[in-house]
Amino acid sequence: MTAPVERVSLTHLQIPLKEPFRVAGTEVGLKDAILLVLESREGIGLGECSPGPAGGCESLESCWSELSDRIAPSLLGSSFTTVGDIAKLVAKWDGGNCAKAGAETACWDLLGQARHATIAELLGVSDEQLDMNIESGLTLGLYPTVVGLLKAIECHLEEGYRRVKIEVEPGRDVELVHAVRQHFGDIPLMIEASAAYTVQDLDVFRELDDYDLLMFEQPMAANDLEGLAKLQGAVSTPVCLDETATTIEGTAEAIRRGACKVVNLKLQNLGGFGPAVAVHDLCYQNGVACWVGTTPELGVGRAQGIHLAALGNCRYPTDIEPSSRWFVDDYILPLIEHSAPGVLSVPTRPGLGYQVDRAKVRRYGVRHREVAVGSAS
Repeated sequence: MTAPVERVSLTHLQIPLKEPFRVAGTEVGLKDAILLVLESREGIGLGECSPGPAGGCESLESCWSELSDRIAPSLLGSSFTTVGDIAKLVAKWDGGNCAKAGAETACWDLLGQARHATIAELLGVSDEQLDMNIESGLTLGLYPTVVGLLKAIECHLEEGYRRVKIEVEPGRDVELVHAVRQHFGDIPLMIEASAAYTVQDLDVFRELDDYDLLMFEQPMAANDLEGLAKLQGAVSTPVCLDETATTIEGTAEAIRRGACKVVNLKLQNLGGFGPAVAVHDLCYQNGVACWVGTTPELGVGRAQGIHLAALGNCRYPTDIEPSSRWFVDDYILPLIEHSAPGVLSVPTRPGLGYQVDRAKVRRYGVRHREVAVGSAS
């Protein structure tokens, strides 16, 4: 059992991106996330609440309110012996999945340290999978020109990435895929559509179906199961759920209706490790492959994803990339790096296996809140 939680601290971090990230209808140049730290007599648990730039998760402000006003105070005095105990605690929380993910994952870190087990081991990852490297995939947003996209891919492929994912939008889809295929040949390639299409666009996907893509990620609105099922029935390329897969019930219904062949597991969208494992296992039981995506998160969130990506049904390269890929800096120690070209190693230290650089947390922190036993602020 963990020692009772005595203090919970929240820090809102802002770290600039190296270049603007563009998806359909959105452009961001700054990453906002909330670092959550649980302290007990025996250890420190780290979590990250990391809303994405293009929907699928609640806003940073709503997360801050939920965590600081309700979830953080409720954690004081809590202790847990199993991941099931954590699930019971989470079940009492109101609010969105993104806020829950920040706190739930910190509890898993604390439990892992108390039990001298890595998070991957708590997840049930086999010894064989623990020894395997996690393949890292390259993700690219929309670029103003095709030439700019091709140059970016060429530059990053030298770092050994195991697949390429490009963003598309209506009117900028077949042209981009054709250009990438023509320039780079048969590299493992997939597209992210950010729910920008409808069933009226089936002909576009029929044309894209000829390009031997790994998958179409979230091509239609999260709740458009009918459209997604029609699309999957019309093409051989797997349809991948992202924003649709935020609950085990919703994912089960999508699978039942034939709306996908792949599911993207995102800790922020699902609310933490417990729900992510449940969806992973559901997919395995139904012959649906998984992989681990990102929002993208900062350091703690990325490290969490490495543990999750070690699960056996995660069959495609993850979106997790080194700390230096997206941001001008990171707050994690050590920085996340490829252990060999294009691959990541599962941490072996208890819990998350990473720490935070306190100086960088102070540097990039824009607000801070603490609650402690015997104090309300």
